Amino acid sequence: MKTKKKEVAQNIVSIDGSEYRLDDLADEAKFAIGHITQLEGEINTLQMKLVQLNAAKSVFLEKLKIALPET
Repeated sequence: MKTKKKEVAQNIVSIDGSEYRLDDLADEAKFAIGHITQLEGEINTLQMKLVQLNAAKSVFLEKLKIALPET
């Protein structure tokens, strides 16, 4: 009976075109990567919020135009 060799997925990060195994990096580098990942998530959330706010602003600008007296 043959046993299959299990391949363990490696956590790889790509930085400036070079790939690194996360396990091989110093704790300081892992710490920075964690913060960068969290910040990217927050940036994406804020960008989505900005899109939503601009859409809402457009709705209220249209309502304002309708409410203004004609000149």
